[in-house]
Amino acid sequence: MPKPVLLFSVVLLFFSACVSTEINPPATNGFFDLTDFMDKEIENKKNRLKKLRKTISLDGVTEEKALEDFDFEKETALFRTADINKVAWLDRYETDSIFYKNGQLENLIYTSTDKDLRTKNLSIYYSTKNSIDSIVIKQSGTSALARSVQNLRYVPATGYRIENQQDITALTPHKLVVDVMFVY
Repeated sequence: MPKPVLLFSVVLLFFSACVSTEINPPATNGFFDLTDFMDKEIENKKNRLKKLRKTISLDGVTEEKALEDFDFEKETALFRTADINKVAWLDRYETDSIFYKNGQLENLIYTSTDKDLRTKNLSIYYSTKNSIDSIVIKQSGTSALARSVQNLRYVPATGYRIENQQDITALTPHKLVVDVMFVY
């Protein structure tokens, strides 16, 4: 074997032995990180919110409450659980965007392409000042005994709304609506 080929073979063998077999996940998933956003909202509102004005309606019967002692993280937990920012779901959502005339992002929309995923649609609306104006989430799930549809809307400046329609086999359908206004 000629010396250049032997030298090349030794160098190739050396570098192939140094190749890492460690598998690292991607640094970013490419989707809006709803969990991170909600964590920042919780931290931001922790000392600013004085109370929550909550209106709960179950099948048309309404009750209003003013909550001065509340856990904002628990109050907004449904929004965190709707996060789609998972590596395994990269190919299960289509992304679309709408821009203002000036080229600034107006709306970012994720739509599920997999009927088995609970979060069907996640839309982030931006203001003209490039801050988040609102987040709208549509979820649904079906089992052998029930079907539920949830519509969630979070508006950082004013509050949030949760609509839950549940149809259980052999029972009357139930609709729950929770409106929460932030009081600063």
